[in-house]
Amino acid sequence: MLSPQALFKGLVRRTLPTINSDSTESDVTARLWSRGEQTTVSLLRKQSALSEEGCYFTASNLQTAITGPVGTAFSATAAMLTIYNASTVTNPIRIAPDYINLLAGGTAMSNSTSNTGTFWSLVLDSVNRYSSGGTALTPKNTNQESTNASVAVINFGAVTTTAASAARSIIGQRLFRVPVSATALSLANYDTWNINFGGIENSPPIFAPASATLQANINNALYAAPPVVIGPGQTLVLHMWLIANSGHTAGNFLPEIGWYER
Repeated sequence: MLSPQALFKGLVRRTLPTINSDSTESDVTARLWSRGEQTTVSLLRKQSALSEEGCYFTASNLQTAITGPVGTAFSATAAMLTIYNASTVTNPIRIAPDYINLLAGGTAMSNSTSNTGTFWSLVLDSVNRYSSGGTALTPKNTNQESTNASVAVINFGAVTTTAASAARSIIGQRLFRVPVSATALSLANYDTWNINFGGIENSPPIFAPASATLQANINNALYAAPPVVIGPGQTLVLHMWLIANSGHTAGNFLPEIGWYER
């Protein structure tokens, strides 16, 4: 039996090798990195290859908005979104979120007393955290010819989760929206939030609010998030909440999630 080293060999070269001319007769040594990774140059800058492979999926609720959570403080058992990986360790498939896009629906978030803004966080856990509530979103393969079915189980809205198990905080707390006014928390039909996982693009410029605590103009937020891998039996939990005030009215959102599975 041949060893793996006999099947493929290359030279570890962190520095650029000499350029080779096109030839149908001369071969060259493959270039490797320090841990044995093969150095390649992708001809595609976008995710087209993942869709061609049949492992890229999206999920949405079409044109129907879903009511979000109403929590007035962070709660480990209250969430806006759960993504559960239903594959098993005997047949493992890993989920890598690409983006989460939220469009404000026809009902804005509001509060009866002074506002301090809304916040969000991300938690990764080793068990199925979904318990009840929200709306189930159906995964759709972006390759019409592919028969690959998704292993993702997605619920969005006012979601109740089980208690944290081996929870790992990926993002502790970020600002979701500066209040529009003393009582309005968002602009219905206009505000947009996009979480970009592992992105390398620059965020667009953020316009300064009218005051230190209010932003009456449309909010179009792009958040750079670290890359995340959801393993078999694990759950990614997105929390959203308002710092403790009374009379909070939950807004509704049109969610769209994109991810790939391999």
